[in-house]
Amino acid sequence: MKKTIALVFALLATANMAFAASGDAGKKYLLKVGTVLAENDPLYKGLELFRDNVMKRTNGNVEVQVFASSQLGKDEDVIEQARLGTNVGVTTEAGRLSAYYKDFGIFSAPYLITTTGEIDKVLATPTFKEMAKKLEPQGLHLLSFNWFQGERHLFTKIPASKPADLTGVRIRSMGNPVANATMTCLGGKPVTSPWAEAYQSLENKVYDAVEVHYSAAIGASIAEVTKYLEKTGHFFLMTGLVISQKWFEGLPAEYQKIVEEEAYNGGKLATDTNIAKADEFEKQLVSKGLTVSSIDKQAFIDACQAVYTELGYADLKKKIDKEMGR
Repeated sequence: MKKTIALVFALLATANMAFAASGDAGKKYLLKVGTVLAENDPLYKGLELFRDNVMKRTNGNVEVQVFASSQLGKDEDVIEQARLGTNVGVTTEAGRLSAYYKDFGIFSAPYLITTTGEIDKVLATPTFKEMAKKLEPQGLHLLSFNWFQGERHLFTKIPASKPADLTGVRIRSMGNPVANATMTCLGGKPVTSPWAEAYQSLENKVYDAVEVHYSAAIGASIAEVTKYLEKTGHFFLMTGLVISQKWFEGLPAEYQKIVEEEAYNGGKLATDTNIAKADEFEKQLVSKGLTVSSIDKQAFIDACQAVYTELGYADLKKKIDKEMGR
């Protein structure tokens, strides 16, 4: 009798576990992802791939909705919603994430990366992996950080061959400490403003220049309101897809794996596209009337080294350089 009762309870337990597992597998999850960029941007195309692949691999149980041109809100607002556990995410750069873990800002510092071949090397360093984990206690989960948007250059109304030529020039800044310090070292005066307002702000002389990568410059028609392109390449813009840690933890383990894998795949598409189309993008901008200025790039590089000391990143940069084999 005791053996029979034990067998019955064992079968019931197995059935309950199977029912719970099937219930979790059939549960629906929704993730809303935003970007400041337009729908024609390679990064947005990467988000579309992320959306489609996640939905396909989860049989539609994880639905991803993608919003372009800040439709979901400013990066800072979406990040705060994610921290509270809301089912939202955003593609954003390291400078903004430094508000939640200061040292993470080094990954948006000037000239940390100088060639596309160094992108994967930086992301493979123990320092990067360790610091990405530091965001989780702040309520944020970094799905991937391989969304390379391109080199960021200066777009100005006056020619500038060296930092001294930008003295007093108001340059739109993302507003984080790294961006502000870099705009100052480049010679200008940082003015914080949402990217969605860039065209209008240049047109209305709120500021005189922007620093941005090619695809975003095309998407925002920046060539219509500036005259010169200075190829400073001060930032190799790496961005990540960050979502709510609480929402992520609520996913079944198999879905967590899928979401992370497809975030990486989406980032790879955006990266490969931006690298492949860099020359094409530049030709498009020049065809709109921009003049490429002749610059002393080393002067900009030398000036920007002060950012690491100013923000307390000097030792950290040496550590990352060593891990990359420099």
